[in-house]
This record gives sequence, structure tokens and C-alpha cells, in this order.
Amino acid sequence: MRALRLASAAATVAVLLGTATACGGDAKSSDAKAGDTRTAEAKGGEIKAPEAKAADPLAAALAGDPKAALAASAVVMQKAGNGKVAMIPSDPENPGGTGDADWKDPAKASTDLLGDMGGKKLKIRVVGVDAYLGGDEAAAALGGKHWVKLSSDETGATFRAAGQMLNPVLLLTVGAQSGKLSKVGQEAVDGVQTVHLRAEQDTAVLVAGMTGLPEAQRPAVQKSLEEDGKTLTIDFWLNDKQELVQYQEYGEKNGTKGAVTVKYSNLGKGAPIAAPAAGDLGSEADLLKLLG
Repeated sequence: MRALRLASAAATVAVLLGTATACGGDAKSSDAKAGDTRTAEAKGGEIKAPEAKAADPLAAALAGDPKAALAASAVVMQKAGNGKVAMIPSDPENPGGTGDADWKDPAKASTDLLGDMGGKKLKIRVVGVDAYLGGDEAAAALGGKHWVKLSSDETGATFRAAGQMLNPVLLLTVGAQSGKLSKVGQEAVDGVQTVHLRAEQDTAVLVAGMTGLPEAQRPAVQKSLEEDGKTLTIDFWLNDKQELVQYQEYGEKNGTKGAVTVKYSNLGKGAPIAAPAAGDLGSEADLLKLLG
């Protein structure tokens, strides 16, 4: 999804700003990368899962109801409230980003990610409905300032969408409530055994679940998410504590070629995320200098 590909997001913003100035104002390959796989084989259209044992919560989750598993994970992640995140796009030309996310308050879900955009190490910071672009390497282009606030709904929608999509409680809850669910198997992710579940759902339904997003901003966010299609496939990997270890999403237009994987770690130990100081904000007109 474009919203979770930082270089593409930055390019989109540059195009939008340039236009305004001119006018006068499949998860197979990724699953293999996840680690050693012990996937339950499908037979007759059903997943052949291992027998659940009392001492094996992953096997129990795989044998049970995926809706219940996702809903339980949403509760666990809500309790954690924040953590470290890493975005890993399938496209090697887009290096993704790493940082922190905070989802305790759905009305103020926040993220702070550092990624390579146009050869610069820049940050995307989203605090509630406000989106910013900048960081230490932005000062030269912004006359000593470090941040630009993205005020335009269309310009900032891509980053606001990214902020929403890094809220695991949102994805797990909407997936449990409205997704077309299936069980994929039991797999290792970075050496940790997990159960792998899949949800397919309409992008519009996902946006409707973004309760912290003002109604006026939803059309632009939905348009950004639909760059890859109106139907999203989201794969979830849950560990034996019902924590979301990682998820991967892609749309029907580009399939797994456009997939992005998001990993969660250090749950409950994320760094605080605050809006940049007003005195450290440059002009939105300087974004072209920053992204040029």
C-alpha cells in the first residue's frame, strides 16, 4: 500500500505540491522470508491443522476460530498500548522505515518513523489527525527548521493513512469483525513460533473503522489506501502470548509485489511521540525544496 511505502509517499506529496504550484497554488514469497514454515496443508478446501494440546496455545489458536484469535490479540495489543515498529516493503527500491507507534488512544494514534526518502533520512510523524515531515536532515532545506506540517487533506492523506495503518488494534478489530477470515498455518517469524491468519476485506470498511479519523479526512485517506485496490488482504502472525508479531498487507491491483510487512517489538516500551514545537515548523511551501 502506498501509505506504507515511504519513498512512494514522498514522491506522491512532491507531485501534488508541484501540481499545485503550477496551477498557482501474494504472500508466498513474503511468507518464505518470514522464517521456517510449518504450514498446515489445505485439503478439500479446508486447513488441516495440528491437534490442539493444552500446552500448545498456537495449535489451539490454529484449530480454533480465527475471529476469536484476532479479537483476543486486539485486547492484548490494546493493553500494550505502544511499541517499536519496522516497515519492510517488498520493493527493494523502497527501504521502508523504523521507529515507534502509540495506539493507546484511537483518537490520537501516533507514529514516528525514520526512512530513506529521495536520498535523505527523513521522518514521518503523525500525531492524531496531524501529519508532519522532517527530521535532522530537513534543516538545510527549511532554513534551520526541522518540520513541515502537512495541512492539505490530499497532501497529508498518505501519511495520515500510514499512521492509522500502524495501529494494530484497528487492524485486528476490523479484521475480526468484518474480514473474510482463513487459517494459513503455524510458522516461525524471526525464530518465534506464531500462528498465521488471513483477513480479506473492503478498503471502505477498514476506513469506516478508523474512529479517530474525522469524517472530512476519510475520503482522502480512502483514496490513498485504494492506490493498490479496493480489497485488501491482511495476514497476521500471532505468538503464544496472543501478541501481534507482524502483519503484511497488499491490494488486488499489485498483489504481493506491492506488499508491505510491518513488524512489532518491545511492546509497551515505545518512545513518547509528541507534535513538533510550533517554532520548529517550516512552511509547507518548502516541501518541494525538502523533497527535491
